Amino acid sequence: MFLKYLQIRNFRNLLSSRFEFSPGANTIIGENDSGKSNSMTALRILLDSGYFYDSKRLKETDFSEVLGDWKGHWIIISAFFDKITDDDKQDELCAELTPREENVEFLRSYIRCAGNDFGTVTLFIRPIRSVRMELSRAANKESFDEIRKKISLSDYEFFYTSRSQADFTDPQVYKNLVGDFDQGFYTDPEAEDLQILGTKIDILSVWQHISVVFIDALRDAESELKKPRNPIRRVFDSVQGEITSASKQEIKDKIHALNNTISTIPQIENIGQDVSGKLHEIVGLVYSPEITVESKIKEDIESLAKYLTVSPAGDIDIDRLGLGHLNILYIALKLVEFEYNRHHEILNIMVIEEPEAHIHTHIQKTLFDSLKISRDYTQVIMTTHSTHLSEVSDIRKVNILKSGTLFSTVMQPAKHLDDFGEKSLNIKKGLSLSMCLERYLDAKRSVLLFSKGVVLVEGDGEEILLPSMVKKALGVSLDEIGIGLINVGSVSFEYVASLFDDKRLQRHCAIITDSDAIMPDAKKCHIEAAKRGETRTEKLNSLYGDNRWVDMFYAPYTFEVDFANESRNHRFIETVIKAHYTQETAIDGHVRELSGTDDAKRYDTVLTVAKELGKGWYATLLSTVIDETVIIPSYMLQALAFVSQSIIDEKLLKKMALHTLEGYYGDSAVVLKEFLTNAKTPDEISTAIQAFCDTYPDNNFAYFISFRKDVVHG
Repeated sequence: MFLKYLQIRNFRNLLSSRFEFSPGANTIIGENDSGKSNSMTALRILLDSGYFYDSKRLKETDFSEVLGDWKGHWIIISAFFDKITDDDKQDELCAELTPREENVEFLRSYIRCAGNDFGTVTLFIRPIRSVRMELSRAANKESFDEIRKKISLSDYEFFYTSRSQADFTDPQVYKNLVGDFDQGFYTDPEAEDLQILGTKIDILSVWQHISVVFIDALRDAESELKKPRNPIRRVFDSVQGEITSASKQEIKDKIHALNNTISTIPQIENIGQDVSGKLHEIVGLVYSPEITVESKIKEDIESLAKYLTVSPAGDIDIDRLGLGHLNILYIALKLVEFEYNRHHEILNIMVIEEPEAHIHTHIQKTLFDSLKISRDYTQVIMTTHSTHLSEVSDIRKVNILKSGTLFSTVMQPAKHLDDFGEKSLNIKKGLSLSMCLERYLDAKRSVLLFSKGVVLVEGDGEEILLPSMVKKALGVSLDEIGIGLINVGSVSFEYVASLFDDKRLQRHCAIITDSDAIMPDAKKCHIEAAKRGETRTEKLNSLYGDNRWVDMFYAPYTFEVDFANESRNHRFIETVIKAHYTQETAIDGHVRELSGTDDAKRYDTVLTVAKELGKGWYATLLSTVIDETVIIPSYMLQALAFVSQSIIDEKLLKKMALHTLEGYYGDSAVVLKEFLTNAKTPDEISTAIQAFCDTYPDNNFAYFISFRKDVVHG
C-alpha cells in the first residue's frame, strides 16, 4: 500500500489540485511561494497524528483567495491509497478504507495498480450541520447571502470519511457536494451523496496505522535527537521484547551493584550523616528521621533506554556536528525506525522539506539516490527548489507547481506520456517514452523542470548564439525572462515536446528548426535535406498543431544562412572571416559573396565558412563580436514571443525598450526615454512602448512587440 494521489480543494493557494506519487522517493518542485509547503501542510492535517489542526486553529487565510468570500465553502483534503493487497486487507483499517463497490466513472481518470484494491481517507472542513441546513433552506439568493454573512470560523467542523469516490478537483463534483453559490443553492445535508462523501471514520485509527514524519527546512535535529521520545528510543521500544531475560537480569544485577558502590562512597555517606545531624539540631532526635544519601538508578531496562544516544566515532561530541550531518543522521534514524516498526504500521511517509537548506549539494544527490530505493513500508516526499535535486529526480515521480496570481497549478511531466508515445509516436510496446526521456534528460532535466518556458533547438549554432543575441539586442538574458534553452541534437523534437500538454507540463514550448528549403543555384543545397525538412514540418504540425502549449518556428533555410541574410549582420560575419582566414584572396572572395546581391552565392559562402570552422565554433566566434545592433532572425523573435507570452510583464518590456533606445539619438529619442522612464503603471508603460514602436518600427524590440501582440490576441 502506498499514497498514490492527494487531492486538495480550496486550501490556501491550492484551489483545485491533485498530486500524484509513486512508491519510493518523490519530489515536489516549485519556486518560492508556489505552494510546496501548503501541499505538505494539507497532507499533515489529514494524516499526521503529531500535527494537531482543528477548527480552533482554522484561519480565514486557509481558504483559497479565489473564493472571495470563504463563508460556507468547504476545504477538502483527500488521500488515495493504491496497491492494497489481500495481505494488507487483513488489517481492519485497510478493510475500512476500501470501497465495497468501485465507481468506474471516478476511476477513469486514475492510473491504477492492476490487480489490487484502493482506499481513500478524506477530510471535509465544512460548516456544522445546523448551518448547512439553514443555507440549504434559504428561500432565495438574498437570504442565502444573509445567512452566509453570519458564518464564523467557530461554525466549522472537521469531518473525516473513508471510501469516498470523487474527483474533488472537478468543479461540478464540488457543486454537487456543496452547492452553487452563484445561484444561492446549498446541498441539503439530508440528501448528501455518500458515494462522494464516503463513510464516517475515526481518524485516530488511521493515525495509529499510518505514520507521517515531517522534517522541515529549519528543523533543529540536535534537539530532536535529545528529546525523550527520539527515534532511538522508539526503535528501542520496538526491540526490547526481543531482549532475553538473562540479559535483562544481568543488567539489573550490574545496576544494583553500581547503586551499592555509589552509595558506599565515604563522601556520599558523609552527606547523609551531615543532613541527619542538622535535622537533629533543628527538631531533636525524637522528631527527625534518619537520613541516608544513596544511588537509586532504576534497574528496569525500559528506564535505562532514555540514556541511549548516538555518538560519532573519534570521541566527537554530537554537539560539534554540523547541521548537514545532524539532518542526515536524523533521516537515517527515522528510516531505521520505520524498518523496525513496519510490522506495526501499514505505511510510513517521510516528508522532507527543502533538504538543500542544510545539506551539501553532493550529499543531496547521494541522499536522493539512496532514498529512491523503493521499500514497501516507507514512502518519501521531498519538496525542493534545488536544481541539484531536480537533476536526479525521476520525471515519473515529480510534481511541479506552477505559480499563478491567486493559485498554483500542479503538473506531472509523465502523466499519460507513455500512452502518447505508443499512440502518436508509434513507440513499440516494451519501450517506454517516459523511461527513454528520463535517460536523455539527465543533463537537461533542471531546465525543463524549472523554466517557465522552453525553447528547443537542434544545433550548436542556435544554442550558443541565440542567448547572446537576446542579451545584446534586447538587454535581458533568457534566464532573466525565465526561458530555458535545450539543444535536442540528434533526438527528434517530437519526443521532448510531448512533455508539454494540458495533461503534463502546462508551459509554452517553442520548437526552432530549419526548413532546409532549396535555394535556386546554390551548390550547398541538398534535395534530401529539403525533403527531410518537409517531412519534419508535416510531422510536427500533425502532432502539435492543436496543442496550445507547443508551436513550431521554421528557419526558411538554415540558421547560419538566415542570420547572414540580414544585411546588418554582415559586418559581424566579416570580422569572423578576417580572423579565421590568412589569405587575402580567400577573405576577399568570402566577403564579396557575403555582401553581394546573389543569394545563392551568399548561401554557399556562409555554409563553407561555417563548415570549415565547425558550426559550434563559428557561432561561438560570432557571439564574441556581435553587439546591440545585431538583427535576430524573425522566426526566432516569433518563437521568443510565443514562449514568453505568459512570463514577461510590463516592467521587463520597459527594460527592453530602454535598452533598445540607447541605440537612438536626437530629440525623439530623448522624449521617448523620458516618457518610458516616468511610466509606472502597466497602462502607462504599454502606452509608452507603443509610442516607441510607432517612432522606431525597424528594430528587434519593435518586431518582438508586434509578434507578441499576434500571439496574445490570436
